[in-house]
Amino acid sequence: MMGASMAFAGLTGCRWPAEEIVPFAHRSADRVPGVPQYFATAIELAGSALGMVVTSFDGRPIKAEGNPEHPDSLGALTATTQALVLEMYDPDRSRHSVQRLGGQDFLRTWADFDTEFGSMLGADGAGVAVLAAPSSSPSRKKMRQAFETRFPKSSWFEWAPVTDQNEGAGMSMAFETPLRVVPKLDHTQVIVAFDADFLNDHPASLRLTREFAAGRKPSAETMNRLWVAEPGMTGTGAMADHRVAVALGRVAALLGAVAVSLVNDHHVEMPGAANGLIAQCSTDGLVEAEAAWVQQVAADLIAHRGDGAVMVGRRQPPAVHALAAVLNNALGNMNRSVTYVDAGAQAAEGIEELVEALNGGQVETLLILGGNPVYDAPADLGFQEALSKAKHAIHLSLYRDETSQLCEWHLPEAHALESWGDGLAWDGTWTLAQPLIAPLFDGHTGIEVLSLAIGEKAAGYDIVRSTFSGAGLAGSKSLNDAWRSALHEGVVHGSALSSAQRPFSSEGLATAAAAMTALVARPAPTAGRPELVFAVDPKIFDGRFANNGWLQELPEALTTITWDNALLMSPLTARDMKLNDGDLVTVEASGRSIDLPVYVLPGPASFSLTVWLGYGREGAGQVGNGVGASAYRLRTVEDLWSVGGPTVTPTGRSYLLATTQDHWAIDLIGFESRQLRVGQLIREASLDRYLEDPETFRHMDHHPPLVSLWKEKVYEGEQWGMAIDLNACTGCNACIVACQAENNVPVVGRDQVLNQREMHWIRLDRYFKTPEGAGLDEIDDAQVVFQPMTCVQCEMAPCEQVCPVAATQHTEDGLNAMVYNRCVGTRYCANNCPLKVRRFNFFNYHKDLEEVSKMQFNPEVTVRSRGVMEKCSFCIQRIQQVRITSGNENRPITDSEITPACAQTCPAQAIHFGNLNDPESVISASRENPRSYATLAELNIKPRVHYMARLRNPAGNSEQDAGGPPEHGHDAPHGKESA
Repeated sequence: MMGASMAFAGLTGCRWPAEEIVPFAHRSADRVPGVPQYFATAIELAGSALGMVVTSFDGRPIKAEGNPEHPDSLGALTATTQALVLEMYDPDRSRHSVQRLGGQDFLRTWADFDTEFGSMLGADGAGVAVLAAPSSSPSRKKMRQAFETRFPKSSWFEWAPVTDQNEGAGMSMAFETPLRVVPKLDHTQVIVAFDADFLNDHPASLRLTREFAAGRKPSAETMNRLWVAEPGMTGTGAMADHRVAVALGRVAALLGAVAVSLVNDHHVEMPGAANGLIAQCSTDGLVEAEAAWVQQVAADLIAHRGDGAVMVGRRQPPAVHALAAVLNNALGNMNRSVTYVDAGAQAAEGIEELVEALNGGQVETLLILGGNPVYDAPADLGFQEALSKAKHAIHLSLYRDETSQLCEWHLPEAHALESWGDGLAWDGTWTLAQPLIAPLFDGHTGIEVLSLAIGEKAAGYDIVRSTFSGAGLAGSKSLNDAWRSALHEGVVHGSALSSAQRPFSSEGLATAAAAMTALVARPAPTAGRPELVFAVDPKIFDGRFANNGWLQELPEALTTITWDNALLMSPLTARDMKLNDGDLVTVEASGRSIDLPVYVLPGPASFSLTVWLGYGREGAGQVGNGVGASAYRLRTVEDLWSVGGPTVTPTGRSYLLATTQDHWAIDLIGFESRQLRVGQLIREASLDRYLEDPETFRHMDHHPPLVSLWKEKVYEGEQWGMAIDLNACTGCNACIVACQAENNVPVVGRDQVLNQREMHWIRLDRYFKTPEGAGLDEIDDAQVVFQPMTCVQCEMAPCEQVCPVAATQHTEDGLNAMVYNRCVGTRYCANNCPLKVRRFNFFNYHKDLEEVSKMQFNPEVTVRSRGVMEKCSFCIQRIQQVRITSGNENRPITDSEITPACAQTCPAQAIHFGNLNDPESVISASRENPRSYATLAELNIKPRVHYMARLRNPAGNSEQDAGGPPEHGHDAPHGKESA
């Protein structure tokens, strides 16, 4: 990768320091037209900076990938962060400053705003308030201090709908300091997650996924074990060896029961300051499954003292986090699997205090830097009404959203990929963000607006460079060399925060004990008084990415829902509440209500209903407006993450969700035949069974010798293949968005998804394993396995045998390729494909795109029109790029030199690619692994994509055994697989 300061030398865009323009006829040696360049940058999300490397063609960013130098991304990215490129080219982004006067909108310039800004701020900031999201940015911290110095009578408030403030408050209880918990799972043997979806919903989820997956290697000595207690099924729960579904309000009681078991049954000595906290806990009131889970968890933690980790999610109250810190200390896990760092958070008042100040007439000018509080502030605060009491309201944002529409001034914000910035990784590593392109719509950043406010009018580059200069990060290098090195790497190596050692606070733990008294007494929800749980959407986060078509159309891993949110519940809950899949219900709490469709799936706790945040937008843009319902309307200050006792009333209507669950289903006979071979599609066993007989998966092959009807081709050179490890895949969906960005895969919209016409080249099948013989309305919990499914590049490809124009055929390196110019759209190949992995362009989905949206296209991949069949090509453009490079350098292609987009972004490193003709390659070794198997091998299609069977690691005293031919999908609602 390279720093943009080197790549853009001689250009004046992006608010870089002014330099003389050099004619391109005399371009520098490292600038070749059409050759991609790579730049390290970052995005801050939920108060933590994540490093990226962005591919740029001639100054046009097209693809975001993870920065391998960054401690949290490690070369991977989430589905959400990969879609930032599409967001940058969104034609719905704000293009102008707008002033609203007398109910009318007037287009303004930044100069117009600057003229009035000073008078709104006054001489000393009296009556001025700033509302911003919490940030780890050192430059933002510096500019805040400068703003407060210039305007000493101003006030600073912070709000974000999704934060880790409960964790910080819990650490303040335990240690009198809001420490940050930094889990380290690379050598952890036992992980216990209490409502902690750390594989998906954690600022360091990419690193934690990498470490967790590395610990799933099949070894009795090193394979980790995951215990999960959660109210709804999550990706982390799907990976659990033991999972118990428990209501959100009962998680504290479950953790407390583990603490009591450790003390009473295993005589673990707790810190003296925690005695009062432990005394409030009990094992009473647990149902049989919960009690058994608690006993097994305590025994496993004791057996692996110092190699375990107790993790608690952001939705749990501070006292629960404090108790987890006590347990990790007592078990010897601190500074091994769990460390603490002092994030040095700058104190700020919250949105409740701001609303009080607004209603009290204490705020004349309100400057809102980002965020969308009119949409996502707690419903009982009345923020919208309070906002109208400010004389001047200014909102800086990417879109003219719900908040901007009610402010006097709207200012266009620069996108993350257009901006200078900085931030801290979850462990405190200093991370730099640099622009990839000049702001498309004259946007500015929050730090630039603060600079404008104090009269400096500094550019983002100058602010970030000045912050870097004053931070003492140069070490033995000169300041300029250190700066250029940091830009090149994207991070400052060695800048992570040191582990913080703090004694437990008797006073703080006494406060936690008082809070725990009420928490452990919470009753379990019932049919008459259910529990409504709010969850961060795994795609559009808190709603800020609602206008991103890639994310809206991405099937959620467990439900396969696209373009919507729903009320999720278990089959038992639906039965007892007399609800059915697709029923439209009214959910009401505290006098406010929303309508949601019911979606039934195994896994949620009884009478615990879950809804995703981030939908029901009215100011998102043409893609996100009107999609789903806004759960923020039911969210209150008292409890941001759940509502006790909401009323759920059927409306008598139904709603058709755009899921991909039953796509490609043909008829009942085909459905039943699929169930018979599910055990062949998804193979799994317990670790003990596998170690006892490593050939257990090969015993599952039941077919006669596979003999071809004609002579097979022998490949002399490369023969590309892929292996996907089901033991590592967490269902994060990152591979799907990576493929979409890399290969110009179009968005088709909700109506076409309903018509089974989605265009993703990869789909994520998920299989439920449910109790044998249980009826559809009797299922409570289930085990889950994810299986990424793409074109498996069959050597004996059924598609090739039926194509009348030879549009699909084999290449010299064994790929099943598509010649788009020959395809006449018969779709015979799709009908003959047993895996249903081919996609047909029924319409020209790219035809009506605005010009700015077309800037995202990868120029190395054909943009297909209507009437063309398309599918996975193993990213053939990447293969060709490496082939050309190696040819020019007169050398062979080395193992792992080619990485398709899906494999490159996978945080679990579950996907491997390479040359099958190289006996030393990783892919060749994977073929020899006893866990390796081919899907539908009995059809003699000889796929190039093989799978590695799933292993579970149940505790030794557990009756659970995943061995034998699996029964995934039997009697599961919605069928057995998502396709």
